[in-house]
Formats: sequence, C-alpha cells, structure tokens
Amino acid sequence: MILIVGAGAVGTILSTYLVSAKRETVKIYVRDKDLAAMQTVQQLSVEHAGGGRPPIVAPKPTLTQSLSLDGVDYLFLCTKFRNLDEVLDALPPIPPSCAIVCTLNGVGALRRIHERCPTARVVPMTVMFNGHLLEPLHAQITTHPIVLIGCDDNRLCRAFDGSGMQVTRVAGESAAWGKLLINLANAVCALTHTTFKELLTHPDLRAIYVAVLDEATRVLAAAGIPFRLPMPIPYRLYRRLVGGSTRLPWWFAKFRNGLQSKSYPSMVADVECGRQTEVAQLNGEIAALGAEYHTPTPINARIVSMVEALQGRAHPPYVSPADLRRQLRL
Repeated sequence: MILIVGAGAVGTILSTYLVSAKRETVKIYVRDKDLAAMQTVQQLSVEHAGGGRPPIVAPKPTLTQSLSLDGVDYLFLCTKFRNLDEVLDALPPIPPSCAIVCTLNGVGALRRIHERCPTARVVPMTVMFNGHLLEPLHAQITTHPIVLIGCDDNRLCRAFDGSGMQVTRVAGESAAWGKLLINLANAVCALTHTTFKELLTHPDLRAIYVAVLDEATRVLAAAGIPFRLPMPIPYRLYRRLVGGSTRLPWWFAKFRNGLQSKSYPSMVADVECGRQTEVAQLNGEIAALGAEYHTPTPINARIVSMVEALQGRAHPPYVSPADLRRQLRL
C-alpha cells in the first residue's frame, strides 16, 4: 500500500496517476483542517494545461487521519519543506518493510529525513512535472508527467505502469542535484514575476540564470558531488544553449517537457501570496555548500536574501530583469 502525505499539487497529481494505474492501493493522509473539503470531493482529477487532452479522472482513494504505517509499503512525502519536521514528528517508528519516498525539491529534505529516520530506507523521487492545485484533489499539470526514481525497486518503478506517468530509474541522488540546478531559476522568476518562457528567452534573465548555474556547478565540483541534469544533454551544452541567443532552450522545454508558455514556478505564486518559499532549500543550499567548501557564492546568497525579503509582503516590489542583473552586478 502507498500512503500519500501532502495533498497539494504534487500529492494530488501522483495520487491520480497511481490510482489510475490500479497496481497499488493508495491512501491519502488528511489534516483536520482539510478533511471537510476533501470529503465533499467525489474523485481525483488532473487537467492538462493548454487543452488537447482529456483530464485524468480516478476514484477518490481512502482518506485517513492516521499516520499508522501498518501495511504501508511506501510512504510518499509530498509536503512543503516548511511542514516536513511537523510530519516527521508525527510519524511512528518506520518499519523495515516501509520505504520513505521523498518528492520534495532540493536535497535538504533528503538530509533531514536521513537525520530523523536513520534506519529507514529513503528513496529520492525527483518530480519533473510542474503543477498547480486548483481545488481539493483537483490539480492542473503544465508539463509532461515525468518522475525520476533513485533506486532499483522494481515494484515502486512499476507502480505507475499504464497511467501515462513516465518513470526513469536513476542512480542515487544525482538526479536530485540536477533538478536542484534547474530549480535555481525559480527564485529568478519569483523576483521578476516572470514565466519559464521569459526566463529562457529574455537576454537579461538568461544571463542571470547562467551566472547562477556557473556558481552552483563550481560549488558542486569543489564538494565532489555528481549531478545529472533532467535532460539528455551534458551540462556544458545546456549552459551554452541557455547563455546564447537561440530560442532552442525554450523550444526544447516546450516540446520535450510539454512546458506551457504561461507556466511559472510555484515560487512565483508563493511570493505573490506572501507565503514562505523554498529558496533556502534551493539557492540557499548552494550558498551553504559554498561556505562549507570555501567557494564564494555571492550571486546565490544575494538571491536568497532578496527573496526572503519579499516573504510575507502583501504587494511584493518586483524588479525588472535588467534591474536584477544590475543588482547582482552581472
């Protein structure tokens, strides 16, 4: 059985595809404050942005307010990082038969889970799709549905078979680090209130993103950390394409990953709504690693401070791409 903790966009999308596959029994953990709204929903549903494909609809699985792991083979953690400690505090001891599947962005969550549950088997699942929660148990996906699973667990890898979710097995945490590199762009978009398309086509945003990536990859090299980008090209080629003037990076993202022209990172919505963001687990991870390995990270550190300064503000003062580039001294 699979227990999903965190019924936001990621949890809802994964639950819908898992139930559609009909290979595993799925339960969704629900907090008290969300129970009434979810009880009124009759089914799971995931819409595809841009139309052209019918929504995926699946029966609503059992809702539970218990975090008991009796009979649970896979515990999917789909919460935000800010809620992770609260969930880990509430969990019973992890039985040997249960694996924790971590879907959170960055690698800080994996480290935290290992620290808090040192004997548990932890599986990194890198979520490559972009999605938004529209209503309880009703989400929209704005890219192709793809996950990377960092283990050789055949049962887990086949749990999505027949659902349309593309699953790729990868080695360890290398994909998580590769996704973190790509997600460093989220804060750039959040500060400028721009979309993925603008990030990959606007000259100033592209220059900023390349500088962020260059700084981050220097840190990973200093730390001896391998990474695998979530696209079938080497980093040097990706960096050259993003840093050039061709529109290939956008067309690649659009046609290979299904990215929509108006899609934006969730951090854009977090800043807009005054919520706490995950910048500390993304750009902040690079800054912390740089401090540990004596590698300067002024760009990522400055971005972290700028995003954190916007948190909780009703009307965030966004900056233009040109202004951001000047403030970062690029």
